[in-house]
Amino acid sequence: MSSILITDGNCAFCQRTAKKLAGIVPTGWVNVPSTELTNRYGLTQEQLEHSVWLIENPNSEQQRYSGAKAVGKVLRIRGGLWGGLGWLTFIPPTSWIAAGMYRVVANNRKFFSRFV
Repeated sequence: MSSILITDGNCAFCQRTAKKLAGIVPTGWVNVPSTELTNRYGLTQEQLEHSVWLIENPNSEQQRYSGAKAVGKVLRIRGGLWGGLGWLTFIPPTSWIAAGMYRVVANNRKFFSRFV
């Protein structure tokens, strides 16, 4: 396993969204709800509740990404058009827009859960 996506284990919206993401990018990562973590990878409970986190190389030199960049890194695994969209989460000004959109959705999960 090369990457771990850590989602809020108490958030049904987060779990459904991760499942949909797995339909787009079926390999190269695994979703682990925060409630099932045996290793917190240096993250606090507050960080885990605030954003999704992607841990690359969890057993060696870790790279951590949160929010839109975590989702973007997963999309980059897929490549093609999805990978291109993932790259946009790292390049200003689209990275700023992606981060803002992520925060709006994350802060209003209950509202957006009806759409996923």
